[in-house]
Amino acid sequence: MGYTARHAGKVTQEGLLVLADSSAWRAAVARHRGRAVWVTVKRQTVQRSPEANRYYWGVVVDSIASYIGESAEDTHELLKQRFLPGRSIELLDGRAMEMPPSTKRLTVEEFSLYVEHVKVWAAQWLGLAIPEAGQVEML
Repeated sequence: MGYTARHAGKVTQEGLLVLADSSAWRAAVARHRGRAVWVTVKRQTVQRSPEANRYYWGVVVDSIASYIGESAEDTHELLKQRFLPGRSIELLDGRAMEMPPSTKRLTVEEFSLYVEHVKVWAAQWLGLAIPEAGQVEML
């Protein structure tokens, strides 16, 4: 079980990496003293739009929450546990700590797939037809 750190930065025209938070980078590297590591550079992806977020909370989560009689927040937690993998982080003392699933880290594509899985599950298991984003007027 490994620790994965994500650090934002930008590659200059000269090909130099400028980190957004160099002290966090140094701390992450320090956790691995004496160990072999992989370093991956990946282009940042765009996060979901405010409209997608409003659709998820205002239509998808709200529809399911109303149907099952739970709050939107509890329903969101239930859906994350059901459809998203958790993640593990390594603490400074080397112990692993399990973290809850999160929709915040999902790319636009991953979030769209997550919402689609939720809607299919709601239809199959609850008999609940959730309208498509284009079928509802979002405020």
